[in-house]
Amino acid sequence: MEKSIKSELIGVFTYNEQMKAYEAHEGKIHWKLDISHEGVDVKEMKKSAEKLFIRLEEFDKNAKKAIVEKLIAYKNNFWPEYDEDDENLDWDAVEAGEYDVTKEQFEKALTLYDIVIRVNDFYCEYDDGDLFGGHRIHTHFDYDGNLLSADV
Repeated sequence: MEKSIKSELIGVFTYNEQMKAYEAHEGKIHWKLDISHEGVDVKEMKKSAEKLFIRLEEFDKNAKKAIVEKLIAYKNNFWPEYDEDDENLDWDAVEAGEYDVTKEQFEKALTLYDIVIRVNDFYCEYDDGDLFGGHRIHTHFDYDGNLLSADV
């Protein structure tokens, strides 16, 4: 097993034996090539990571839109932006959606932190911008960039 592999685009991936993955910590995003499945071709995974890196800005923009579509109702219904115990809370305003987070606000709050290239998909982790009390948003995408799942 090579101790490291170099990507001209992403940087040096160092093998983490415990995680059975190659990791790159250069830049704002933590990249990982998950080689835990037997027979995984590390060079192909690196190519997949580089393809994603090349289109990362477009991917991230589309990913955020998909995440918002999937989670905005959950956000506004179960993680309100108001204090339910406030005696002066205007419940009519709550019912009218005046405290709801907009799609634009939700999108703007998301920050991509982790990308794991896996055999059949990409796993991405987003910081929630405190929309869900500081929890991370866990997502899976197919190799075409289509959202497969998103949860908090």
